[in-house]
Amino acid sequence: MSALLTVDGLTKRFGGLTAVDGMSFEVSEGETVALLGPNGSGKTTVLNMISGALDPSAGSIFFDGERIDGDRPHDIANIGISRTFQLVRILPSLSLRENVVAALAFGRADLWGGEAEREADRLLGLVGLRSGVRAADLTYLDQKRLEMARALAGRPRLLLLDEWLSGLNPTEMREGIALVRRIVDGGTTVLLVEHIMDAVRALCSRSVVMKAGTLLAEGPTADVLADAAVIEAYLGDVHA
Repeated sequence: MSALLTVDGLTKRFGGLTAVDGMSFEVSEGETVALLGPNGSGKTTVLNMISGALDPSAGSIFFDGERIDGDRPHDIANIGISRTFQLVRILPSLSLRENVVAALAFGRADLWGGEAEREADRLLGLVGLRSGVRAADLTYLDQKRLEMARALAGRPRLLLLDEWLSGLNPTEMREGIALVRRIVDGGTTVLLVEHIMDAVRALCSRSVVMKAGTLLAEGPTADVLADAAVIEAYLGDVHA
């Protein structure tokens, strides 16, 4: 598989704090890769640089062979990178369909009017929602489903999921994992930040682990999660 995303020497400094320090990894077309690490290890900062929310202090990011580090978020979205956020971001005063139509209006799909409404209904159906419900009335899981539909409105080739499965009960977790699988089966590459190891094992053939902004481990998920250095980073040296 060819690399769809290449991160090379990526670094982000905030004054005297280096949040990400020389991170390098690749994500191939069609993969689902986990970006793991303890809280504060720099995972979300990496996603923010990939999606254009932050400019790197050093290093480079290539998407499908084109360098994108430092590009604006809307330009990155328009070449096929979408994301979700740790805190769900929907438009509660609008209907579900209007939420997705708003995303379509500013995305690379370039759909308007009835065509946009039909595509919004299709995406809502894909994530398991009905268009007639108000966004303000959604459960937490359904808010996450709506955010996913909005992200998919950008027709992404690469989807960045930032703890999208967090906060779900076991039944909701199974539904969420099934939804991510459907999206991957539809041809979308996924890079996900996640702390729930059962979900990582279920979804990700490969994992990249960060510690204090640096690369700690990379490889097949089963091997990475059994690595003593990874266990120590999460649980301490007694467990390792």
